[in-house]
Amino acid sequence: MTNYIKELTLVLFASIASLTILTVSADEQDKLGILTPETVESSVARLLSAFFGLDNKLPFGSNRLCLGASGQDGMPVVFSHTLNTETVNESDFEVETRSGEVYSPICVTLRPADDEGENRTVLLIGEFGNAETDPPERVSIVGDLHSDSEDSKPLNFKGLYTDVIPLDSGPALILAERVPREVWSKERRGTMCPDSSRQVIRVTWTGGVRLPNGNELGEIERSLYRIELEGENDRRLSLPPDYLADLEDRDNNHLLCLDSEFPAISVSFPAGHLVDPNRDLNLDSFVLVL
Repeated sequence: MTNYIKELTLVLFASIASLTILTVSADEQDKLGILTPETVESSVARLLSAFFGLDNKLPFGSNRLCLGASGQDGMPVVFSHTLNTETVNESDFEVETRSGEVYSPICVTLRPADDEGENRTVLLIGEFGNAETDPPERVSIVGDLHSDSEDSKPLNFKGLYTDVIPLDSGPALILAERVPREVWSKERRGTMCPDSSRQVIRVTWTGGVRLPNGNELGEIERSLYRIELEGENDRRLSLPPDYLADLEDRDNNHLLCLDSEFPAISVSFPAGHLVDPNRDLNLDSFVLVL
C-alpha cells in the first residue's frame, strides 16, 4: 500500500505540473508559487520551513555558535536556495506569535550546516514566545537576504514568510537534491561518501536529528532510508543508500551515497526512529528529488 501511495503521488505531481504548464503562464506560476520543473529551473525563492526546535533550552555549548545563546529558543529556518552569507543578519528576520507579539533574533547563524552546498539553513536564536501560552506562528523575512547564485542574478527573499512548525511536532525531511561530484568529494566536517559512489543525494531535515540515545545514525538507519530510482524500461527500484555520509557534524543534512547511476526520483524515511533536540520523534517523510 505504501508503494502504491508513493506511485500515485508521483503521478499526480507530474499530472498537475503538466496541466499547470498548459493553462497558466510562467509569470502566473511564479505569483502562485507553483512548484514545477520550470519554476525550479528558473530559481524561484521560497522559505521551505521554520521549525520551533527548542523553547528556552539551547544548551551551554550553543554559546560557540552565538555568545549568549545558552537558555534561549532555537528555530532553524530552511531556504530553497543556498545563501550569500554576507547578507544574513538578525535584522532580516521577524517572528510573530499567536498573540501578535513580534520578536527579532538576538543572533542568527548558518552553523552547523555550513559545508559547501549546505548553507540554506539559518538557525534563529532568541526569545520567540512560549510553546504553551503564546507559541510562534510565523517567520517573515523583512530585510534584503540574498541567495549566493553565481550563474544568474541573486534571489532576494525579502517579503517571504512561512508558518512555524510547532515545538511538539517531530522533524521531517523537507528537501532532497542531487549533489555534483565536485561538491560531495571535497573535504567536510562530516563523514565522506566513498570515491566509488556514482550518485549522491543530499537530504535536509527541518531540524537536526539523532538517535533517541543521543548517538549518531548507523547501519540500521541507513537501511531505513529508501531511494526510489527510475530503472531500465521505466521500472521503478526502491533501494537504501549504499553508504550514509555527512554524519558527526550535528547539522540537519545527510548524504545518501549510491553505487547506481539510475536517476533518483524520491527519498523516504519512516516515522519513529530519530529525535530532534527536543526529543520529539521524527515524522514519516517522503520528498521528491530536485
